[in-house]
Amino acid sequence: MPLSESEELKLHPLFKAVFAQVSERINQIVTDENNHRFYTALLAGGNTMASSVVSACEGVKKAWAGGDEAKALALTKLFTLLMLSQCYRWLDAKGSNQQKSTKALQSAVSNVLHLFGDDSEEAIKDFFNIDIQFKYDLEYRSHMIHLGSLLLAKASEACGHRSIDWSKVSFPVKSMEPLTRSGAIIDSVTIGNPNDIKALWYCHAAGVQAMVNYHEEQARS
Repeated sequence: MPLSESEELKLHPLFKAVFAQVSERINQIVTDENNHRFYTALLAGGNTMASSVVSACEGVKKAWAGGDEAKALALTKLFTLLMLSQCYRWLDAKGSNQQKSTKALQSAVSNVLHLFGDDSEEAIKDFFNIDIQFKYDLEYRSHMIHLGSLLLAKASEACGHRSIDWSKVSFPVKSMEPLTRSGAIIDSVTIGNPNDIKALWYCHAAGVQAMVNYHEEQARS
């Protein structure tokens, strides 16, 4: 099922094309109805957030530079994975079985990456690093500034602009100061703009709403 008309109107044409492309892969690969609804809802959320970020966050907008389908695909993959992490943070909050939850998450991560044509171990490692940071910030940094900065770096990187040397980063990041001292931060302007961090979380909220709306609409149909 496509996005609703109101949601489609908000999307940049490149992101509409990416949604259609990945949706078709879901149609081809995922046969279980519940899984189909789940993965397409993740995609709807990630695609919505990606389309929002390139207009709302100045650093990412600069790296986007008008965009192309490769950038739109990379951004949608990044934020679709963030939607997956969000879902499992909700499960954690409900007190789900940690061992079963972790095993299910590992499977879901591989499945999402496969939908985007990425079966690399490095991509799985990248996801779990961000997931570790998500859990840490929720518990100790409710303002979510550290995760916001790292996501801005990942988003600009998806657009071809490198802001962080990830080989010098240990997760969870508890302070940005060690990253500065180690030389991990390549472009502090892109990742350190407080307005961009705030805008990113507004975009995240829009993505989560799109994900929830899609899942509920499909469950009713």
